[in-house]
Parts: sequence; structure tokens; C-alpha cells
Amino acid sequence: MSDRQQPATLGDLLKTLEKSDNLRQLARECGLTPGDLRKRLRLWRRDLETDAEAPAPSRAGRPDVDASLDEAAAALLPAAGLKKSPLPRKGDQVLEIWTDGASRGNPGPASIGIVFGQRGGETLCAHGETIGRATNNAAEYQAVLRALHFATDWGVKRVQLNLDSELVARQLSGQYRVKSQDLMPFYRQVVSLMRSLDKAVVRHVRREKNKLADRLANLALDGRL
Repeated sequence: MSDRQQPATLGDLLKTLEKSDNLRQLARECGLTPGDLRKRLRLWRRDLETDAEAPAPSRAGRPDVDASLDEAAAALLPAAGLKKSPLPRKGDQVLEIWTDGASRGNPGPASIGIVFGQRGGETLCAHGETIGRATNNAAEYQAVLRALHFATDWGVKRVQLNLDSELVARQLSGQYRVKSQDLMPFYRQVVSLMRSLDKAVVRHVRREKNKLADRLANLALDGRL
């Protein structure tokens, strides 16, 4: 039996991982350098400590976030029913796309959420569906793949993809290598579709900037779409 004290909280676990002798192997499996992984673990631990110290926000006078997102999702035109590009003829002709994938169990029941808009303009339509059983990363890839199929079917030639998955965003932009054999087929299909377009830009966005796509994925998993 080891005399080393076991982590009692998530913060303790993150601190233990920061000092782990296996950090290099963990970083390699995540597609990161040991320095990057150690920095992220430290930031996550600090965020946890900050959240634990912060007082719970009052709900008085504040609209329910999920309810407002549900209303926004319900108001959007279903992308699956469109036969041609939803982009208006006037304005920027870049289709801006927000995607998200969800998995309950990782792997487990999974779904995708997609929001389409005119870059610099209004939100146009959306899509959410279940995709069977998948990991989080596989769901993220399938969301991008489904979104690009919509774009190519509509004859759109210029897209901007916004993903809150840093791993997938950096793999698609060439910053990270794809090491998972399970993800490689999705990666190749996505890259092939991107190359068929005149322009395809991939951006990593913070999760709070992608709430509607995330909500659509969860509504699909809940059977509410």
C-alpha cells in the first residue's frame, strides 16, 4: 500500500497530475507538449479554486438561460428542410457555422448541434440530431462533417467554421496531428470537403460563444428536437 496521500478533490487531482512522472505520456496522448499540458492543468485548478470561492449568483430577476436558448433554437429555421443556400443575396457571402458534439458516457449516446449564419449578419438556420454511440471527439468531427455536407449541398463555396473543441480545431488547421485511428476517417472526410470549397477557415471559440450549438446537441439527445 502506498503512503502517498490520495487526492480528495478535483483540484487535488489536477495538482497531482501536474507533478506526475507520466505527464509526458499523458501530454502525448492528448496531442500536447508537457509544458502545455502542465499549464492547462494549473489554469483549470485555479479556475476551480476561484469558482469554489465565488458566491453563488442570485437568480432573482435573471431569465433562465436554458429557457432562452430553447426559445432561440425553436425560432430557427430547420436546415434539413432547405434546398438552397440560406445566405441572403446581399452582404457577406461567407456562411458562418458553429458546431458542437455531445456524448453522454464518452463513448455513449451522442449527438450534434449546428448553427448557420451570415458572417457579420444574422443567424439563418440550425440543425440537431442524434448520431448513435460515439466519443466526444468523434461527435465533434461528425458535427463539422454534417455541416460541410449541408454547405456543399447548398452550393456554398466559402465557410467559416467555429468550434469549441480545441483539439479538433487545431487538427483541422494543421497545428496538431491526428493520432487516433478512430478519428482519422472523419478527419479525412472533413479535409476533403474543405478542399472542395473556395475557402474554409477553422476557428477555435470559447464554449460560451457556442452555447446555441451546444444546446441543440443536448436537445437532440433529450429527444426534444
